[in-house]
Amino acid sequence: MQITDAFEDYLHYIQVVENKSLATVASYRNDLKEYLAFLDAHGFTAIEDVTYMDLQDFLKEQKVKKKTSSVNHMITSLRMFHRYLTMTYPKIPDATLHIRSSKTAKKLPTYFNVADIERLLDSFQDSDMDIFHKALLEVLYGCGLRVSELTHLRLNMTHLEQGFLKVLGKGEKERMVPMHQRSVHALQQYLEFVRPQWVKQRSPFVFLNSRGQNVSRQYVHNLIKSKLTALGLDERLSAHSFRHSFATHLLDGGADLRVVQELLGHADIATTQIYTHIQNKRLQDAYASFHPRSKEEDDHENI
Repeated sequence: MQITDAFEDYLHYIQVVENKSLATVASYRNDLKEYLAFLDAHGFTAIEDVTYMDLQDFLKEQKVKKKTSSVNHMITSLRMFHRYLTMTYPKIPDATLHIRSSKTAKKLPTYFNVADIERLLDSFQDSDMDIFHKALLEVLYGCGLRVSELTHLRLNMTHLEQGFLKVLGKGEKERMVPMHQRSVHALQQYLEFVRPQWVKQRSPFVFLNSRGQNVSRQYVHNLIKSKLTALGLDERLSAHSFRHSFATHLLDGGADLRVVQELLGHADIATTQIYTHIQNKRLQDAYASFHPRSKEEDDHENI
């Protein structure tokens, strides 16, 4: 089977049959384009001719120029591609069968403390642009949304009188997310006083920029980076830190882990459990800093 045919066949499958999100399809496509360029440079035309050793050579190149997490992502893309081909065309061997991902140190998510998130959200004035920006970030934090969920939020998914949003998450899975009063108010201000001035033609999306266009993910990322710089906050924080903060602050307030899982739209509770690690780390740090026996241990080590 020609490599280009195998590539197009697989992309069609994940788009049409598996109904993967546009972002997921784009991610797999980008990885596989790199892989196909490598195979082409080494004279491969048929996918059946690719072996385990060829894959190892490709991954060696990847490890030189990429982080471990990016290489692992590439391995996942390759594994899904080859596994699909073997299942669909049994005569094509799975060259990834013995490929293993590299172990990475698990990084805890970065998040805002309550004082800093309050400071950021209270930093906006009364201009149209500030009302718009405040609405974006109040909803992002107050509802724990992914940036893609925020930018694709539609008018018919907002139920402000009832105080909730309908959100389409990964895999087009729908969930209901309650809104607190500050998020509701910020969004109402934008919808009532700003959006009507900016809309150029009918649009289903909630968040339109001043040119009447659906706001992009990059716009939100840039907004957050500029606010962090202006307020002198930790610049390692990001758009996704708002979602991490939402989850962490809920758990700190005593919310059940299963409830947080549902609000975040996680399919597996193991994904949500990373936030319990944050709490455990804070407890360990507090113990090390303040418990007298812990200080004694430090003193003995320094003797």
